[in-house]
Amino acid sequence: MLIAGLLAIWQWAAVTFPGPTLPPLLAVWRSYWRLVQGDLLHTAVLPSLYRLLIGFLIAAVGGALIGLAIGCSRSLDAWSRPVLEYLRYIPAIAILPPALLILGPTDTMRIFVIAFGCIFPVLLAAIDGAKRVEPTFLDTARVNGLGAIARIRRVVLFAAMPSLFAGLRIALGLGLIMMVISELIAADNGIGFFILRSQRLFQSAGVYAGVLVIGTIGWLLTAGLLLVERRVLHWHRGWRGLPVD
Repeated sequence: MLIAGLLAIWQWAAVTFPGPTLPPLLAVWRSYWRLVQGDLLHTAVLPSLYRLLIGFLIAAVGGALIGLAIGCSRSLDAWSRPVLEYLRYIPAIAILPPALLILGPTDTMRIFVIAFGCIFPVLLAAIDGAKRVEPTFLDTARVNGLGAIARIRRVVLFAAMPSLFAGLRIALGLGLIMMVISELIAADNGIGFFILRSQRLFQSAGVYAGVLVIGTIGWLLTAGLLLVERRVLHWHRGWRGLPVD
């Protein structure tokens, strides 16, 4: 009801006070449809999805592996903690100018910025998850002859999964933000570039449609990640007394 009411107010304002800043809903819908299924899909949406997914996967795998290694080693944790505490307070957007200077306005630069923005939530979640493993589990695995790598893979990784997925959800949102920012500043395609070009050409319907597409991408990717989480962590939901699919 709230959404329907807001849309009705929007349409009323667009008809009553016509102007370039608030287009009719039909115009926004047409632009949105062109983005998700029309001729702009390959030049605006798919390039953005490619960069976001590659950067997110790099951060997810790299952050998980490095974080688990740090969380399982006291010496490595003590050595790396000051470095991580320093780097985590550097806003990801501040990396964009030097990345642009070194890598140029390329997909490599945009993927790097997205990965940098995503990696710290995953990394810190992996460290925290590894540290929370019950010592009894590790002792049992050691008694049963599992080596260090096997203990990390079969015990620590599974125990850290709930924390890891929480970090992945945060990282996905940050990656979406960095995707848009990198395309607004230095790109010749993608959804961020489409929004900027529409704004410069006073095509307000395209601006609003681009924002809606970003929301759609974020919603779909989050829903997919939650689905994977429910499948992978079905044992954890049962342990917490939650309904298991």
